[in-house]
Amino acid sequence: MEKKPMALASLIHRMEDLPARAGPLPRMTPANPQEQLEHYPEDWAIITQLVEFAFGLPDVIEGPTRIAPPGSRAMILHAGVASNEAAFLVGREFGHIHNPPIGSMHLTLPEPARTHALAKRWIVRHPFAVRGVGPAAAVFVFAPRDHTELEFAKLLIEISHAFATKN
Repeated sequence: MEKKPMALASLIHRMEDLPARAGPLPRMTPANPQEQLEHYPEDWAIITQLVEFAFGLPDVIEGPTRIAPPGSRAMILHAGVASNEAAFLVGREFGHIHNPPIGSMHLTLPEPARTHALAKRWIVRHPFAVRGVGPAAAVFVFAPRDHTELEFAKLLIEISHAFATKN
């Protein structure tokens, strides 16, 4: 039985109970490609679970990303699904998971989820979004380091998916 997507408002409401991300923010590359330079998960199985979750969402297909380093896995919304054009990084790609050993992501997040996740230190804005030359909703999501952070990363993917599918 296929999982029915939750409504975007309900997903954003779930963010209110989430704690701030522990520890210092990871160092990042100073320019594109935007990459996390430290604080990776010790066990890649965490990212394997994240990938399984992402590609198990309704109408999400995996494909090569057109905008991330080789080996990154794009979350692409199936062509036959009604969509929100503001929710895509490029084409129908609403996010991608970066290749080993990192496991970070680029996603699109609507307001107020974006502001809330920024305040809780789980994301940073994409430089293109900051400069106004890319999607305003584009963000960088730090790699989950443990199973607790994995649940938050899944929630962000679910919010991005709902944003893309107009749920």
